[in-house]
Amino acid sequence: MKDKLSPKKREQAALTRFPTPLSSKTPLPKEEKIEKIALHIRSIMEILGLDVENQSLKKTPERVASMYVNEVFSGLDLDAFPSVALFEQAADPTQSHQMVFTRVSLVSFCEHHLVPMIGSACIAYLPKDKIIGLSKLSRIARYFAARPQLQERLTSQIGDSLSTILGHNNVAVCITAKHSCVIARGAKDESAETTTLYTDGLFYTSIEHRKEFLDMVYAGVVPE
Repeated sequence: MKDKLSPKKREQAALTRFPTPLSSKTPLPKEEKIEKIALHIRSIMEILGLDVENQSLKKTPERVASMYVNEVFSGLDLDAFPSVALFEQAADPTQSHQMVFTRVSLVSFCEHHLVPMIGSACIAYLPKDKIIGLSKLSRIARYFAARPQLQERLTSQIGDSLSTILGHNNVAVCITAKHSCVIARGAKDESAETTTLYTDGLFYTSIEHRKEFLDMVYAGVVPE
């Protein structure tokens, strides 16, 4: 039997305790956002000295604007939070230490330079009376990734949202990513990776659970 999230809980899961700095203004309709962003992108291109009437560049402003609104920053739309259903799981004392673990590829955009950070998120939780579909873990992670982000905030948002949905805090998230702002500018270090860790509940208080999670993260595979 599955149980869909109530509208209130869905809103709480989308917002989390680690908020993205959103404007208090009423969001514009998507079509108007795309139109306004395209005008600004065109202006930037002109200031850079590009020929915006060139056949190769003519549609770039609209392409970038559509990409921003409908794809890479679509997670700014709270209504875009994925539909989630929980499935009941019969209580089994022998499975009290069972862990659900998944690894998700992620692309997000650094909010300081609006360039990509690319990596993966390892997400784990300890099931109680309900479980969540594995595909939904990926969708939740990618929802929060689809906005200008700090990696530290992204890690916490995924973990806190999952805790809200499950109704308990036995959750852990670890993200490792390469940042284009470090690779292409500034330090220009192509090998640099950043790892951030969110642990709560037993993953925070229990050395055993924390170690098991981290062993799975760094092994790259689920151990037998």
